Amino acid sequence: MRSERRTLRCTSCGKEFPARVILRVDYGRPEDRDADLTDGSLFTFRCPHCGKDTYANHYLLWVDEGRTVAVCNLTCEEEKNAVDEALSALNSFGRETTLRRRFVQSPARLCEKAQIFSAGLDDRVVEIVKLYLAEEVRRTHPEKTLTDVLFYPDGDGYGVLFQCPDGDLSVRIDKETLAAASAQFRFSQPAPEVVDAAWAISYLTGGKG
Repeated sequence: MRSERRTLRCTSCGKEFPARVILRVDYGRPEDRDADLTDGSLFTFRCPHCGKDTYANHYLLWVDEGRTVAVCNLTCEEEKNAVDEALSALNSFGRETTLRRRFVQSPARLCEKAQIFSAGLDDRVVEIVKLYLAEEVRRTHPEKTLTDVLFYPDGDGYGVLFQCPDGDLSVRIDKETLAAASAQFRFSQPAPEVVDAAWAISYLTGGKG
């Protein structure tokens, strides 16, 4: 893992404190695979003054075990330059490879993408499936307001979580259903760097995907 020391401000007591911020997790390195992207710990810091946890959204680049895809949580557009430098450094050691790049703008999206690619899935298929399921939830639960839709592994299948202010909903998807959905789509190459609900809508309405 690559990290740097930064000064953070506690959201509870308002005092500043130094913290080690993780900037890159490379699952191609065995020693990095223990880093858990699912529990929020890489974005949570304990204040030494009041003992409360502070959440900090920051740049973090995740590379999958096979070094085929890199997902980066960006907090500003300029951080894309850091991604280019990091991937160039990775390619300077070992076998040459062209990594697909995905950019997200929240830790939750970074976690979602990491789980999708770790499961060997295509995130474009997942986004389309999420879009269809979200429309079904809106139809069957018109009283619900969806604030986010997240895909996650669920035992021997998968799940989609619909986050709502008045209580979340979830739908389970078996592997066979997702495989059948995958067979319906053919995507252009190279893949886009941002694959989200807006991309899925564009693809389904005739945009290039």
